[in-house]
Amino acid sequence: MKPRTILAFWLFSLLSAGAALAEPVAMVTDIAGGVSIAGTQKKIELLAYLEPDMTLQIEAGAHLSVTFFASSVEYRFTGPVKIKIQQDRIGSGPGKSEMRVIPLTQASTAKKFTAAQRESVAQAAYEMRAARPGLRLNDPVDSRLTGDDVSFSWEGPRTDKGYDLTLFDSRNNVLYRTSLMGNIWRPAEGLLEAGKLYAWEIRAEIGNGEMLTARAGFSVSDSAAAKAIRSQRPQAGASFSERVLYAIFLEENGFKYDARRIWQELARERPDDAVVKERSIR
Repeated sequence: MKPRTILAFWLFSLLSAGAALAEPVAMVTDIAGGVSIAGTQKKIELLAYLEPDMTLQIEAGAHLSVTFFASSVEYRFTGPVKIKIQQDRIGSGPGKSEMRVIPLTQASTAKKFTAAQRESVAQAAYEMRAARPGLRLNDPVDSRLTGDDVSFSWEGPRTDKGYDLTLFDSRNNVLYRTSLMGNIWRPAEGLLEAGKLYAWEIRAEIGNGEMLTARAGFSVSDSAAAKAIRSQRPQAGASFSERVLYAIFLEENGFKYDARRIWQELARERPDDAVVKERSIR
């Protein structure tokens, strides 16, 4: 290999290694209006990761909340303003801004919530639903529950005979069975016990006599785990950003059912936000 070729290869490897070492230091936890990477047309979305030296342009009337992982600090900006992400803070030009401290637990959880995890969860949800055409279980599916106001829901074809729902314990023993014409069921108080594993199944007979079946599992957390989760719950009137962080915290701890209810609440407030909508329906 020629010296010039060796030098070029070495420089390329060095630059690639440097790029690989760059890690995000913050996450977008609230956004409304136009926000883009300065000098480009690339728009920034909710849950986007931000790396040091990124410069963002916030348009007039737009607002942005950015949460730093290590320092547990959230910055809020209202445009027009240009900001630059630094290792542990944000530099900005003239414009409206404020800062607040957030719980370290939720900031640390947000850092774990990588793009690869988001994509794999979304793909798994898609594959699960695609595998059961005509009958789909919505909630709870492969989730831990805190036990707060649980309701089971599913989607299926119209049928004059309705749906048969069966609840099983961890040994596949039938605990409860009922028939319903609707597609929502709320278990009686005390039926689901803390610290236990369960499965539930929906069966529906369609017009040609074919029987459709869908089954999923879930667990109810023990009282100590549920208490720890509830301790992170935002207060009434919490900001959009605080509730986004709580939803991420729930997801990362396996409480996907409770997280989806938060995303659904956020989606009602921001019906045009594609990221929030996607997380509320999967």
